Amino acid sequence: MTSVIQAQFAFMVEQLEKLLSQPVPEKRLVRIELPLPAIHLQGFLAAQDCSEKAFWRDREGDYAIAALGYSWSEKLSCRKDLTSVFTSVRKLLNHLPEHASSQCLCYLSFADDQRSVWPAFGYGMVILPLLELVQTRKGMVLGVNLRSDNAIEYHNSIRKALDIIAALNFSQQLPEADFTFQLEGYQPDSNAWSQLVGKARQVFVSGVLDKVVLSRETCLKLEGQISPFSLLYAWQQANPHSYQFLFQGEGQTFFGCSPERLVKRLENIISTEALAGTIVRGQNQLEDSQLESLLMNDSKNIHENRLVLDDICHKLQPLCQSLEADRSHSIVKLRHIQHLRYQIRGILNRDVCDEQLLDVLHPTPAVGGAPREEALSFIEANEPYARGLYAGVCGIVGVRKSDFSVAIRSARLVDNALMLYSGAGIVKDSAAEDEWAELNNKIATVLDILDRQKTSKDGIAVLSGQAGQYVDSNHDFAALS
Repeated sequence: MTSVIQAQFAFMVEQLEKLLSQPVPEKRLVRIELPLPAIHLQGFLAAQDCSEKAFWRDREGDYAIAALGYSWSEKLSCRKDLTSVFTSVRKLLNHLPEHASSQCLCYLSFADDQRSVWPAFGYGMVILPLLELVQTRKGMVLGVNLRSDNAIEYHNSIRKALDIIAALNFSQQLPEADFTFQLEGYQPDSNAWSQLVGKARQVFVSGVLDKVVLSRETCLKLEGQISPFSLLYAWQQANPHSYQFLFQGEGQTFFGCSPERLVKRLENIISTEALAGTIVRGQNQLEDSQLESLLMNDSKNIHENRLVLDDICHKLQPLCQSLEADRSHSIVKLRHIQHLRYQIRGILNRDVCDEQLLDVLHPTPAVGGAPREEALSFIEANEPYARGLYAGVCGIVGVRKSDFSVAIRSARLVDNALMLYSGAGIVKDSAAEDEWAELNNKIATVLDILDRQKTSKDGIAVLSGQAGQYVDSNHDFAALS
């Protein structure tokens, strides 16, 4: 199989080399495609020594894209840049033939105030891959996107693509784990968390806020080598009906496996959801069903979910010809937790663009709060760390189709540290200790994976914290929060 893959890449090299001697096309974007046998995308990306790598996979497994090199990219400094950058995306992709289907990858931070942004990533970025492997239900395609604004840029794009192909490692084997890890600390810690929840409840009394989502950064200290691609693949295996995403910043990698859709658009038809309200999974089928019933009828979680639903519908209504939501909430089950969900569908008004959808929806009350501006102000003033891309947006944007996930259940790898992120919706009836347990439950899956992948040290557990506090999925967490 590897020889067939190498032969197709060799044929791509021939096509690219021919282009060097041909006239520069009039269109600003040229795309070459070749079919490929099935490739393990995460393993293939992990094997490459390339400074520009990205990965995204949709929740249904219908579309996945592995990118090597950037044909075009543009950074966003704040959410006001969305219109100009997304307009550039449409203009660029419209140069492709109608039958061609190509998307740009993108990410956006949770908020654009300077203190919330991670410098290594900035507020956001949109990327048109230079070389991409695209997997759909129809099979695998190798694509090369060449900018042709002028002869110099066109020829440079071709040479860059040739350099990437020449340096390829055709291994698809995910790297073996060789690391240990320890809990270094939380931001905020449990005491500061209790104070934060108490402060939020005081604001609820004043009527300024109905809900605020507070979050925590869990820092793990690493010894040895860890592959974000191996961790991401195992994460998706544990929670298969989830988005996958991975982006590289300056010496950092942000990646995750999110169950939550922000919005998906196919032509002028959109789908989104209100995903809020959480309970743990049971240890057996009977207990799991009992917990599901408890969640389905819990007034606190139902209230939290309705706040999200009402806000999304209120903001989408002016943009839609028609909009409908499920008549009742349903359950989404993940490995360690289950959520309440309302699904929402709509038909957009003519000329409504993706940037308008993102502007009204992001961040939703599921990750920010309600009302939005008051919740964001509370988070900015009180959370002790920068959220960066956590609870932001990761997705694909195109002319015919766009799909954006909410970047929860995510992690950031920086040198010898791995940061895990989790959040909990705080409403008037919230109890700090229950919400702290929810934060633990939401990182339990990735901690279990790390615990299985880590290098054993004489059978001694390597995840430990202050005062011997141990954090894993078997902890006796509060069931409902």
